Amino acid sequence: MDTDHLLGEHNNENDDITIPNWSDLVDHYESRWRKEKEKFQISIKQNFKALIERFACGKQEVFTLVCPERREKQYIRAFLELFESGYAPHVGDVERIAGKRARKLCITLPNNYAD
Repeated sequence: MDTDHLLGEHNNENDDITIPNWSDLVDHYESRWRKEKEKFQISIKQNFKALIERFACGKQEVFTLVCPERREKQYIRAFLELFESGYAPHVGDVERIAGKRARKLCITLPNNYAD
């Protein structure tokens, strides 16, 4: 990620580095999360679309979350933002998948009486 706009122009000399003001730095950090969050939520929406196209019903896994533990709460909040309570969004317990810490993100879809 390019930080030159935050630290000012510099020509490999540390004397030219300026410290950005706090709010600009916070905005810079938050912009990174906003991009990650958007990408994450798009992936969940695509998985949701696939579920409803095949008329899935009951409890369904919509995503397997594998991320650093320190970022997990942000991703869980982003997941919960997408689904109203009728979908009963649920975050599964921690599992180990291929040696990595993972949680299944699930929703409940209405019964499909057509079958």
